[in-house]
Amino acid sequence: MPVIDAHTHLFPPDVIKIRDRIAAQDVRFSLLYASPKARMADGVELGRYMAEEQIDRAVITAFPFKDRGLVRTCNDYILEMARGDPKLIPFAMVDVHDESFALVEAERSLSLGARGIGELAFYETGFGATERKALDSLADYAEKNDLPLMIHVNEQVGHAYHGKTRMDFQELVALVEAHPELVMILSHLGGGICFYEFMPEIKKAFARVYYDLAAVPLLYAKEVYGFIAHYMPDKVLFGSDYPLLSYKRYARDLDLLEEEGRQKLLHLNARNLFQ
Repeated sequence: MPVIDAHTHLFPPDVIKIRDRIAAQDVRFSLLYASPKARMADGVELGRYMAEEQIDRAVITAFPFKDRGLVRTCNDYILEMARGDPKLIPFAMVDVHDESFALVEAERSLSLGARGIGELAFYETGFGATERKALDSLADYAEKNDLPLMIHVNEQVGHAYHGKTRMDFQELVALVEAHPELVMILSHLGGGICFYEFMPEIKKAFARVYYDLAAVPLLYAKEVYGFIAHYMPDKVLFGSDYPLLSYKRYARDLDLLEEEGRQKLLHLNARNLFQ
């Protein structure tokens, strides 16, 4: 069965080599990558992963560095890789706290072939009214240009881990409602906001919202896949969060689903979104 991995991260080899230097200067990068045990992958390693685990296509993105030069360097690397490989779907990364440059970089990246924006994150500030307002112009741009916007959303309860931050779901709903034509991908099952789609008003507002499975094996019991396949089969994309996890970490549990549900999660939903 075809597999589209809708959530992977990679970096230029030269950036990986100076991770210690970057971590000393960038608190949000330090949260996730200061430890040498935190895996970083370049294009060669991504290609090996896709070949070994039979991944047909992959969305690729980097990290929301504070440094503008690093943001641009990583975007250029990702866009160049995608130009040479139709299996890769490049997303432009921006720092949402640097509003003016974020819009400029999104426009530049779109002109060079970007297919979406994100995974946007708010690791050191959390997401509230201030962050929602700061994101508004970029969301407007993505909405007008039919670009999916991927946002990191983590759950608000459960165990602590590096990068877990406060997310005001009411403000997230306000963002969605303010941009009704914008396709959003809320990563990590949207931190659980997906379950609020049982509320009719949320289901209506979230008509163009998707979720991905990134890091789900680290967060939820395997029964969550059956819940997804039954209640929101057209809304969820497989995403590994590679190199944090790979497809094989999900495969056994996904194999327990009925064929139609597996197909939607593994490739049909993503194919429809990225065709």
